[in-house]
Order: sequence, then structure tokens, then C-alpha cells
Amino acid sequence: MSRPTVRVVVDSGVLAEDAKKEKSAKIVMDIIRKSPWMVIIASIPLLDEAQKVIETELGGELAKKWREDIESMCEIVDHSEGDHPALASAYVGNAQHIISGDERLTNAKAGVAIRTKIETSVKRPDAFVKLFENII
Repeated sequence: MSRPTVRVVVDSGVLAEDAKKEKSAKIVMDIIRKSPWMVIIASIPLLDEAQKVIETELGGELAKKWREDIESMCEIVDHSEGDHPALASAYVGNAQHIISGDERLTNAKAGVAIRTKIETSVKRPDAFVKLFENII
């Protein structure tokens, strides 16, 4: 029996944390990389945000290599300029999950507001890991 595709948006902060090898973000990305039935949805602005942080903190060469690698893993979507990159990527890309450490997205009030517009759930990296760690 095949598994349904799980579409996820990994926000720029979590992507940058993975590049910096921070534990929870690294585990999130390891789960996604090992799960062919998971698809990362991202927009160019979302990837640009992460790349800027990686370039500032880890250098231009690593940021360039990271960008090549991550783009090969993602389904790239377009959204209007000025939209929140993670939310817009989830909306346009029909993502079931947004993985974020941003309190503006992960608090209960935001969750209710987001669900009125998009059928997605925002999870902190550790919550995503708890949900999926036993299925890979």
C-alpha cells in the first residue's frame, strides 16, 4: 500500500537552522529527505530569506551550495510579492504542514486564523519530529 503524499513548507528559519546543523531542524530535514512521499513546497522569496541567513552566518560558498541542493528537493511555487513566504507557499502549494519556529505562526491564535484561510497546520520542529519520527 502506498502512502499519500505529504506536502510541507519548511520556513526559512528552520531551513537556515538545518544548514547550521541545529538539532531539531536537522532531524526535521532528515525525516523529509528519507521520506520519498514527502514534498517540500517553497517559493523563491522563502529560499532567498534562508539563503541570506546562511550566507551571513556560514559564508557565500556554503550558501550557494545549500541553495542548489535545496532547490533540487523542492517544488517551487509562485506567490504575490509582499505575501508571507511560508504562508503563501503553503496556500499556493496546498501544503498540509508548515514547520516553523516563528512564534507569530505557532501560537494558538495564529493557528486558528491560519486555518480559516488554509487547510494546514503549523508545527514547531520538535512537534513535526514527534508526529513523523516513527513512520520513516
